[in-house]
Amino acid sequence: MIVCGLPARAQSPAPKVSLDNTELRTLKSTKIGRQYDLLVSLPEDYATSGKPYPVLYVLDGWHFPLMAFLQNNNVYSQRMPPVIMVDVSQGSSGDVMALRAQDFTPTRTAQEARSGGAAAFLDFLEHEVIPFVDRTYRTIPTDRGLLGHSYGGLFAVYCLEERPALFQRIVAASPSMFWDDQVLIKAARTKLRNLPVPVRLDISVGDDGDVTDSAVALAKALDEMKPKGLDYRFTVYHGESHNSVRLVSFPAGLYWLYRPPR
Repeated sequence: MIVCGLPARAQSPAPKVSLDNTELRTLKSTKIGRQYDLLVSLPEDYATSGKPYPVLYVLDGWHFPLMAFLQNNNVYSQRMPPVIMVDVSQGSSGDVMALRAQDFTPTRTAQEARSGGAAAFLDFLEHEVIPFVDRTYRTIPTDRGLLGHSYGGLFAVYCLEERPALFQRIVAASPSMFWDDQVLIKAARTKLRNLPVPVRLDISVGDDGDVTDSAVALAKALDEMKPKGLDYRFTVYHGESHNSVRLVSFPAGLYWLYRPPR
């Protein structure tokens, strides 16, 4: 048997896939001392409309493809107004999981070696990211949203407690409210009792996960308090886990947040 080998052809790299109406910006935090990526998805007509838009800030860079799809799909579904989506990412190098744990958790505990950096990250958002976005794009400063999942959802609730006027619309998907013996649920009983401005809050969780009980505890606390100025809803998605719930809760939560006023 004779085996003939064919010479391997030199192949040029295939072009990378790019998403329409998206941009990458980088911003180094003076307080934290690290560089962050801002993954931006612009409304389809941003370049030609001349109009300002609400801004939705999203935590965790891996959510960007999903958010960019929702941006594009909204052109046809029209379930929410067009918004500028800004995904704040810890980057793709280094231990991203440890970095996000540091940025999104409000207290330092033994549960995570690097934790308790939420105050610094909130300061970065408020005094560096948001001003940069407002300078760079045509925004509506009175209409800001924040979306977070897991530790990001925990941080979203932390933002509401510490800066209730910073974001007017918040999605907390499967938030890790168990953190530090439910420290934010305890704080909510005083900090969320009477908000200075109206805020819409969408909380969701799957019924097949390890954060379900603490998310239910948050909703129960809000039901008991009936906070003035807080328009909220709580949804349990049956059959969904801590991670799978995002594909359901992100669009549903955003559609509810951006629904027209009655």
